[in-house]
Order: sequence, then structure tokens, then C-alpha cells
Amino acid sequence: MTDIERIKELTNLLNHHRNQYYNKNNSEISDQEYDKLFDELKEKEDKTGFCLANSPTQSVGYLVQSKLQKSIHEYPMLSLDKTKSPDELLKFIGKRDAVLMLKLDGLTVCLTYDNGVLLKAESRGDGAVGEDITENAKTFCNIPLTIPYKNKLVVFGEAIIDYNTFYKINSELPDEKNYKNPRNLCSGTVRQLDSKICADRKVKFIAWRLVEGSDENNFFTRLNKLDEYGFDVVPWRLIGEDILNQLQNMRVTAESYDYPIDGCVVSFTDISYMESLGATSHHLRGQLAFKYAEDQESTILREIEWSMGKTGNLTPVAIFDPVELAGTTVSRASLHNISIMKDLDIKVGANVTVVKKNEIIPQIIECDADVAEFEIPDTCPICGGKTAIVKVNDTEVLTCTDADCKGKLLGRLTHYSSKNALNIDGLSEATLEKFMELGWLNQLSDIYTLDSHKEKMVKLDGFGKKSAEKLLAAIEKSKNTTLERYLYGLSIALIGKTASKTISKQFNGDYSKFIEALEDGFDFTQLNDFGATMNSSIYAWYEKYSDSEDAYIPTLLDFEKPKAVIVADNNKDLSGMVFVITGNLTHYSNRNELVEEIERLGGKVSGSVSVKTTYLINNSLESNSGKNKKAKELGVSIITEEQFISMIK
Repeated sequence: MTDIERIKELTNLLNHHRNQYYNKNNSEISDQEYDKLFDELKEKEDKTGFCLANSPTQSVGYLVQSKLQKSIHEYPMLSLDKTKSPDELLKFIGKRDAVLMLKLDGLTVCLTYDNGVLLKAESRGDGAVGEDITENAKTFCNIPLTIPYKNKLVVFGEAIIDYNTFYKINSELPDEKNYKNPRNLCSGTVRQLDSKICADRKVKFIAWRLVEGSDENNFFTRLNKLDEYGFDVVPWRLIGEDILNQLQNMRVTAESYDYPIDGCVVSFTDISYMESLGATSHHLRGQLAFKYAEDQESTILREIEWSMGKTGNLTPVAIFDPVELAGTTVSRASLHNISIMKDLDIKVGANVTVVKKNEIIPQIIECDADVAEFEIPDTCPICGGKTAIVKVNDTEVLTCTDADCKGKLLGRLTHYSSKNALNIDGLSEATLEKFMELGWLNQLSDIYTLDSHKEKMVKLDGFGKKSAEKLLAAIEKSKNTTLERYLYGLSIALIGKTASKTISKQFNGDYSKFIEALEDGFDFTQLNDFGATMNSSIYAWYEKYSDSEDAYIPTLLDFEKPKAVIVADNNKDLSGMVFVITGNLTHYSNRNELVEEIERLGGKVSGSVSVKTTYLINNSLESNSGKNKKAKELGVSIITEEQFISMIK
């Protein structure tokens, strides 16, 4: 192991022990052992001149800036021309040697070092002028603050947030505030004025070109130099004869690293030749990007509708001429929020490119036309009240300012009745809207008074005695619930399904203990993955909720205690095991049922395969899915449902 590799290892190890000690009140090693490791790290940093931004030897403060300063690039940071054809890729390469690299989906960044010290970090911006993000870059979890090379060095790379971190951040947010993809999250994070926010989100820098600081004329030799200096370098390989196989292998490589990508990049190994080809005003001629094909179609964007979620935020929905995608006809797609609309430069009447992500969710990925800009409504389409643009987690969203907006109530009622909350079968959004129009529903607690309207209910179109009785029975059944479902159903800002489960576990499903803790000022940040913002959100909700008429709902409910982990002769204890589930199920009615079985026996379920995964459950063992491939790469056992059932019985 080289000294730089040992520095990286020690940095990760010491940061782990610091987190255990300061955040989890758990000392895994003695102070003497910690000091010994710390001294070894300091000695190797002094010896090599290499030091990571998150090294325990550095006390990097967090800076809050009034704005990010503009920065004129010394080297233009141009875009790349693109193709989806492997044949065009081969034609571009010709008979010359070339390097194939992953095209990371993040924010392009330029770092400048002198005398071995990081001087400046800049975002790409428009290619000629970017923003000075130096203070934020110093908080990236893997950027070297100092390097062994003592002359001037300029390196291009990508700031990214990996999928595991992305999913974790989204899991702590309400559904309507989720970030669309890791790139949007990373872009907003890197451009934060408060560098502490950037530090908390574990941004990584992946180097993909050494621009200045080497006389070598070989592209991959320069990449190797960056590796020697301690940078995390983009996965790459020399292009051989079977380009199709290499492109597919690169996709698997990205999954194994957990990196977000949007294709690959080909670069000539002869740097002099590559640079001699020059550039257009838009892109370099010496490199070419390859985009993996998706099922996509072009169509015309006709209008934008605005729908309301449970928090009162208005979601823009694109309405376009129908197109066939993945075997279905689609004519609408969510645009999520104003920030995404601006990123796409959305314009009504424009040609838009629509894809189906994972063959399920329609999404607009491109807008191209010189027509009128989209108009942001200044009044709420639900209640007619005034709207306002607000920033939520680095994202601009449109919200209704009227506290009594019926759209907000409809969103809350719909969420409260949903499958993962109180699971009231029959209370669809349309039914709830109808009951609101009749004046039967003005707050959450009115759900439990609907039986007083039974005589009128049976006379409504689409109802009748049987439907009404079935709905009222479902409402009665929902009174037997869990603290986890109830908290999730209340639409508390930032408190999603995972956080609700954590709270329920802390108080053993006891609502009274939860309220007592609130009254005693319990600090929720001591719970796993709870931050100060979530803690404040719970208390803000409670202050408002405790004075509302909805506060009597818990008196109607019978909260079940969480099921204890069952470990008997015929039940295996799954504690410490991590499972990932993919593909169709046959023995369990749905994925949630299997998840509950695993958690009941003490195991955990993750959404992606990693080195921490114990088993991947997939009934198709020979599937070529990304999760299967990653499991095989990492040596994770793949088992079927039947094998899992045999394991636990």
C-alpha cells in the first residue's frame, strides 16, 4: 500500500471513529489507539504533502457567503458533441488510439493548485465564465487540499453525489420535495452559500483531465499522474476492437461505483493531436460523448397545468401531443418544480424530447424552440389565492400563500388516506374532492365523522348503500393502526416513511410517550439520520397541531405496538443482514410484504446493491439486470424467494 493510499484509509477510519464518538456516543477504540492512528496520518501527510479536505488533521471552518463570485476561466470549459451510434464513435476514432471514460452526470469543476496547495475551484458556468466555489470545494469528501506536485496544476473533473447518498437525502424529504436526480441535487449543493450544507451532503470530485501540470503527451498517462497525486480518477480503459462490449462494461462499472452517468466520453490519447482539432464555440472537436439509447420521442408542448401536493406546493405538469413510449401512449409528464423548468428552458409550443425512465415514468429531457417563455401563475388554480416562489432545499417551487386553500387540504387528506399511511380503501382523491365540495370535509378529523352523512352518501352518483358501507368500514378499520403510519400520514415537513418508522421504534409505537417526549423537549437529532432541520420541523408541526381540532384524532385510534423480532426454532434471526429485492415476486403478494417480513426478523432492506449487501433476492438468477450484475461483481449471493423462505423457516 502506498503512502497516499494509507492516508485515504486512515482518513476514512478516523472519521468513522469520530462519528461514533461525537454523534453516537460510542467509543470503539481507546483514546490512545485513536491518537496513534492520528499521529500516523499526520506524519504521512507531512511526508507526502498530500492531505484530503475531510482529514481529521484539518479544522476547515464553514463559510457563509453573501453570493458566489464570478470567475473567468483560464482554460475554456466547453461542452462535447454527442452521438448515440457506436458506428459514429468508431468513425470518429478511426485508426488512432483512444481512451473511453465514463461521462459522469454532475457539475463540471476546475481545480487549480500551486506549490502543492489548492488555490481555486470554479464551476463550468457558460464555459468561459463560471463561479468561484473554492470554499465549498474544500468541504468535498475526497478533494486533496494539498498534493505532492509543487508546480502549477490545473485539473478538470466532475462534482457528483453518488446514488446511495442521493437516495438517503431524498428519503428524508417529503415526496413532493424530492430531488429529481443526483445531478440537480449536486448542482444546487455545490452552489450553496453556506459551505456547511455542502459538507453535510458528501459531494465527491472525480478527476477526468489533467489540463496543466505535465509534459506528457499521452492522455491516460496524465490520468495515471492524477491517480499518483491522490485524486479519485474517472474509470477509463483503452478502446479495443469490441466497442459494443466495452460500452456495456462501462455501464456495469458505473453501477459498481454507484456513480450517476449519462454516457461515455472518447478522447484521443495523443493530446497534441486532440488539441490541434480545435473547437467550435460550443464543443471540443477532439472528444466525443456517447449517449446510451433510451426510448424517446419528439413532440409539441401544448400547455402547462398546475396541480397541488399535500404541502401546498404547485407542481407543473407538461401537456403535449400524444406519443408512443415503451408500448404505451403518453401525453403528460411532471416537470416537478420551477428550477427544473428553468434548467430545461421550457417553452409552450416548443419541440420537446420525452423519454420513459425505467420504462415507467414519462419525463421531458430536452426543449428546443424559439417561442414564448412559460408563464408562472400568480394566482392559485385551486382557490384563487396569491402564489409565491419559494426556495426549498436549493430548489425553486411555486406555493399557494392562502392557509385555507382547499387544494392543500385535499393533498393532506389524500396522503392521510393513502396505502402507506392510514390505508383507507375507497377514499380516492376524486371522492375526497366530492366530499369537500359538499362541506363534509374541512379538516383531517372530519374523515371520522363521515358516518353522520351516510344517508346522503348513499344517494350520490357512483355510491349506493354497499359502497357507502364499505367505505365506512374501511374508515373504522383504519382506527387500528401504528404510530409509524399515523405520523407518516400527517404530512409533517421532512418526516417521511423512514423517519416515521425511526420515531415509532424509539417510542415503541406508543403515541403517549411520543407526545410526552415533545412536551419534555426531546432532541430528535439523537436518532439515526435526524438533523436539526427535521427536529425543528417536528416541533413546528406540534405547536400548530396541538391547538387544532385534528389533535383529537389519536383518541379515536388504537395504536398497535411494533411487532417484536421473532426468533424461535423455526425463525432465523436476520439481525445484521442487509437484503436487496428486485424482480417479480410469487410467494409474497407485494414487495412491502417481503420487506415487512425481513424487518420483523431483524434484517434491513436497501434499495441498491453494495459491499454491505448480504443477499440479493431475485427469482431470476440469470437475469442481466444491473442489480444482478453488480451483485456478481461484488460477490453478493443471489437467492430466490423460495431460498429465502427456506432460510428463515
